[in-house]
Amino acid sequence: MDINKYRVDGKVAIVIGGAGDIGKAIAETYSGAGADVVISSRKQENLDAAAEEIKAKTGGKVLPIASHIAKLDQTKPFVEQVMKEFGRIDILVNSSGASFMVPLTEMEEWQWDSVMNVNVKGPFFLAKEIAPIMKEQGGGSIINITSYMGIRVEESLGAYCISKAAVIHMTHVMAKEWGRWNIRVNAIAPAWVHSRLSDPFLQMPGVNDRMLSQTAIGRFGEPDDVAAIALYLASDAAANQTAGIFPLDYGMLT
Repeated sequence: MDINKYRVDGKVAIVIGGAGDIGKAIAETYSGAGADVVISSRKQENLDAAAEEIKAKTGGKVLPIASHIAKLDQTKPFVEQVMKEFGRIDILVNSSGASFMVPLTEMEEWQWDSVMNVNVKGPFFLAKEIAPIMKEQGGGSIINITSYMGIRVEESLGAYCISKAAVIHMTHVMAKEWGRWNIRVNAIAPAWVHSRLSDPFLQMPGVNDRMLSQTAIGRFGEPDDVAAIALYLASDAAANQTAGIFPLDYGMLT
């Protein structure tokens, strides 16, 4: 096997949620493997800090652009800015996420809308905006970050579970419709990954031990574990892979 197939030299990658731990790990991995990277989330100051950290480690080009995935009026200007800067888009990673720990019977409409807009609606319309660009280029790779909770339910995270199940099916539909254009669409479904978002939940009384007891290996992963799968899916090593859902579940789904 040619190990260089795992590199992404000369490609332009967008990582939504790029200031978060998982998104930043993916962006850093792409940058280290040769790609020009655009990172995006809501707060410019967080993006600027993440971009400087990545550039210090990889020496690559990293462009931070603040944009709200759930506000569709920002989608087209965001894509236009990327195209003005780089002239192409080869990789899109939808790594944004929103959730509330609320039982379904207590969920407010605004909470439901927030979860669905960030986790499903925004990523769909961004991919829809970028797909014609990839078509004209001769192809591309879209990677949606779903969750093991799109397959298995966790109590009090019902809206999040529903949204991530929708992302799985959205991935299949995109792959089916856009495969004729050589656009590959896959998803990564992590279970608990140590990060600023998940660690506070895991540190709640009894939660960490309860979740660990459901794994086969007795440990959770790190953001770099997700990034490794994301690199494979973005690279030529995965040239024949589409419509796949790649779990990082430590045996929790077994």
